[in-house]
Amino acid sequence: MPTLVVGPNWVGDMIMAHGLISFLKSKRPDDPIHMLAPSWSLEVARRMPEVDQVIELPFDHGQLKLKERWAFARKLRFSRYHRAFILPNSLKSALIPAMAGIPRRIGWRGEYRYKLLTDLRILHEARFPRMIDRYMALGFPANLALSANQLPEAPPLPRLTMDEASQAHLVSTHGLDSSRLVALCPGAEFGPAKQWPLDRFADLATRLIDAGHQVILLGSPNDADDVELLINQIAKAKRKDLVNLTGLTSIPDAVDLIGLSKAVVTHDSGLMHVAAATGRPLVALFGPSSPTHTPPLSETAVTLTHPVPCHPCFEKECPLKHQACLSELSVDEVFDALLQQIQRIA
Repeated sequence: MPTLVVGPNWVGDMIMAHGLISFLKSKRPDDPIHMLAPSWSLEVARRMPEVDQVIELPFDHGQLKLKERWAFARKLRFSRYHRAFILPNSLKSALIPAMAGIPRRIGWRGEYRYKLLTDLRILHEARFPRMIDRYMALGFPANLALSANQLPEAPPLPRLTMDEASQAHLVSTHGLDSSRLVALCPGAEFGPAKQWPLDRFADLATRLIDAGHQVILLGSPNDADDVELLINQIAKAKRKDLVNLTGLTSIPDAVDLIGLSKAVVTHDSGLMHVAAATGRPLVALFGPSSPTHTPPLSETAVTLTHPVPCHPCFEKECPLKHQACLSELSVDEVFDALLQQIQRIA
């Protein structure tokens, strides 16, 4: 019988949920896993080989629409799910599995979902500092998942599949040389506190080009203005080895492009988790957030931050106005870490 997973709303969280998905499939390989989530995070779920079917949640973020949710849930009854894992903590995310009459509904209490979940867990955040462990714990009986250190099995590392035909098309379309490609992801949609200064990124890109690499810039349309400022700080003569794909790629494209790269530099972001899940060498720059909570889940990743007493604050804007956790991180430190990562696959 199939299992329904109500997936996270964001790309990074969806990738951190992959450990649970892999675990569920390993225990019941013949049980189909269906993923219900918004369209943007389903783009990642489609690259998880354990997911047998994706179902797009037809509601915008924040919309309740009880009548429409009821009608949608009634259609899901025909799939005869025997259990549902509800990964987001919102009240809305637990409504559809309950309305669909799924007998086992497993999740953290979240927004006081007592009557909506049949297996309700109370999260002690200190016992599960990492998001991946919080998701993984739902795969075990509550009495066997009292803390991350006591989980019967460690969560598998996320791994996304590559589309070789798509990679070949991207290389041809954008004139890329995968033998010397390095990806930089300078955007910080969460807020300016997460952004390493753009002039540092420009300096890093210049050093990479001087060392013989081709640099691609990746990000969403919201990052386009920042990336233009970055590009303007790079000498025109060097820009022939700089390919700006900011806002021009889908999430699957980003997966395939990062999979082609020799290494990646990014902030703590959805693209950081994408890079980790491709297994490519990665340098992750952490500002106000913490690698203890949302680390890049890869054996080929390193994290960098400048130690300051106020870290981590988890704020979108630096309360002290100095942003020292990132602004004091030098180009030399990042460049040296990146070269070491590249040498790992040389």
